[in-house]
Amino acid sequence: MHITPEKIKEAAEALECTELKSFMFQEPTAGPLTKPRRSSRSTRRSTRGTRRSSRGSRRSTRRSHRSTRRSRRSTRRSPRSTRRSRRSTRRSRRSTRRSRRSTRRSRRSTRRSRRSTRRSRRSTRRSRRSTRRSRRSTRRSRRSTRRSRRSTRRSTRRS
Repeated sequence: MHITPEKIKEAAEALECTELKSFMFQEPTAGPLTKPRRSSRSTRRSTRGTRRSSRGSRRSTRRSHRSTRRSRRSTRRSPRSTRRSRRSTRRSRRSTRRSRRSTRRSRRSTRRSRRSTRRSRRSTRRSRRSTRRSRRSTRRSRRSTRRSRRSTRRSTRRS
């Protein structure tokens, strides 16, 4: 059964009740003018639930206010943070440049050391060759001296 405003009017006229009249002329969004009487346990439970929910909504609104404050603060701080970030990027660039320089230097030094080792190897090879040659020559000279001695000995014996 649907209650229409016409039926309410009729009932109000019949009863001449002030509460019904106030209810009739009230805006539909507004709540009741008088507090309802608690009659049973179920209504108590429902009111408790509404209280809890209103608390929760209050908390959430507080949180949202806090977060907006924080965001405002962070926007205020942003120039500082950008400065810091710029500094850090500069530092990092410097460090990368330094590391590149150091790597270049180390490469150069390794190249030099390789060159020097090559040179030393060459020199050792040359010296080995020269020592071999000298040894050969000394052997040859010894052989020749031996031969000559033998030949002289033979000649002396014969005569």
